[in-house]
Order: sequence, then structure tokens, then C-alpha cells
Amino acid sequence: MSARDDVLALLRGQVVSRIRFTFPFLQGKGTVTIAPASFHRVARAIEAGTVRLQITTTFPPGVGGQYQSGTPNTLLVAPLLGRTEQGLLLHECTHALFDVTKTQVTDNEDEAAAYVVDALYFRMTGLRHPRWNAEPHVTAGGVADALLAAYQAGRTPVPAVDAAAWTQLRAAVMLHPVYRWGSAGIPGVLLGTGSGHDG
Repeated sequence: MSARDDVLALLRGQVVSRIRFTFPFLQGKGTVTIAPASFHRVARAIEAGTVRLQITTTFPPGVGGQYQSGTPNTLLVAPLLGRTEQGLLLHECTHALFDVTKTQVTDNEDEAAAYVVDALYFRMTGLRHPRWNAEPHVTAGGVADALLAAYQAGRTPVPAVDAAAWTQLRAAVMLHPVYRWGSAGIPGVLLGTGSGHDG
């Protein structure tokens, strides 16, 4: 299979079909849902050419992948050698989702949601924690653990992230040097109010 086929298979695969949660918009403006259909939407965008896929190993320090909104919208991801790269691809695909659906989350909410997605994938596939133990992954892991417990309990089909844990994760994103100050073309998300999506 080609790298593109691998990406599409992951987006439509069994593990991703279990990822589902809601998170609140800034200042209580409603909720946003992430579900299997979200990743199917990104897969269709890749197939349609609305989102271009570029496999690369060249990233700025501290960065494992990037999504560039523009013409064209581009996913820059590492070769899918294992679960780490697969989780980071899903992280970037979360950014692509908000862009292609024109969901007006803030950059900070966007980044926090992407960390929850990769943490869920890492947990669901049994990736050992020492392989993803830096912030904001650590805080996102706590959010993922609570969601996994909600999946097990089965009381709601699409559980909501805990509000306090979501606030902590957004703070962890804001305080991370890559996001706080911006790095190599990545805008800072300190205030968490801007949105880099162009649709």
C-alpha cells in the first residue's frame, strides 16, 4: 500500500471508529463533537484533493507534524512507521477537520482537541506512556483516561470531556513554548482567541 492508502486506512480503521467526545466552545457557546465521521470527512477531503498529504521527516524542533491552512490545505506528517506517528497523524487530521468543516474553534481549542485525539489513540493502542510523556500529552492523557472510563460505563454514546480537565489541558497548551511563542510558522496560541482556519 502507498503512504496515502495507509493514511486513509487509518482514518477509516477500527481504532479510530471508537474515538468520540464533545468539548465546550470558549465561553460556553455550545459544544463541538469529534466522532468517527469526523475522520471519514478528512479522508474524503484527502481523496478529493481538498486536503493535500505530504509525507516528510523535516519538522521544526519539538514538532511531530503540521497542518497548513491555505491553498492548498496541507497535512505534513511523518511516515506511519508505528503508533506514535499514527497518533500524531490523527492529531493533525483534527486540525484539518476544523478547517474543512469551517468550525470556528479558537486555535487553543483546536490544539487541545487534537491532543485529546492523539492521547485516545495512544491509550487505545497500548502505546507505552514513556513514549508520550511530555506536556501537553500528559494532561491530554488524563482527559483521555476519563473518556475511556465513560466509554466503559456506556451511559452516553458520546461523552463530554470534563470541564475542569479541559481547562487544564487548554492551559497546558497555552504554556507550552511551541504554542506560547509560535515556532517556525506555527502561530502562538497564548490567548486562545484566534482561529487560523480558512475553510
